[in-house]
Amino acid sequence: MKLTKIRTAVVFRSNPPQENPDGNVRAVAIRDLVSSKPLHWHELPRVWLDEKYLSHCLRPGDVVLPSRGDYYKAWFFEGAEEPVFPMGQLNVITPETNLNGRFLAWYLNQPATQVKISVMLTGTGIKALTKSALLSLEIEVPAMDRQKQIAEMDETTEKMAAIRHRLSELDRLETTFLTNLILREGVRHA
Repeated sequence: MKLTKIRTAVVFRSNPPQENPDGNVRAVAIRDLVSSKPLHWHELPRVWLDEKYLSHCLRPGDVVLPSRGDYYKAWFFEGAEEPVFPMGQLNVITPETNLNGRFLAWYLNQPATQVKISVMLTGTGIKALTKSALLSLEIEVPAMDRQKQIAEMDETTEKMAAIRHRLSELDRLETTFLTNLILREGVRHA
């Protein structure tokens, strides 16, 4: 099966929306997708958008994939309590009814699929994954019950990774606290 519903994110050539704590949308960009920390919509920065751009916000079930750079990690958008706007060089895939979005994100992130994607890249300096190249990508689609099983396993794996990341953050905070305590004790005894 080939993907058919792909749109590119709005690219602001001049005056891109700036981070604004009173913004009306959250903004997701390539840097968020390729970050080593788990991506949560509520941690994304707010920006203010004109009304005419709000129709470009993500819809639950969309899959977001960078269209430029060195890494092409897909992100499944479950939905959010606030609008989430894809900014910059991103492809947004809306899966067909016979394709589970979370399964698609998992599939796109598989090493074999990443190799296929790397062959499709254009450009010598900054690599690019064009919409037309992505439209030609052949997706191996199992039955829906298998897609759901894989999607559930991937979701569980993602939750475990988020927990591990949080535990690492807490370990760093604890170590920082204890080393500062040791330093303060050393200063008092000197």
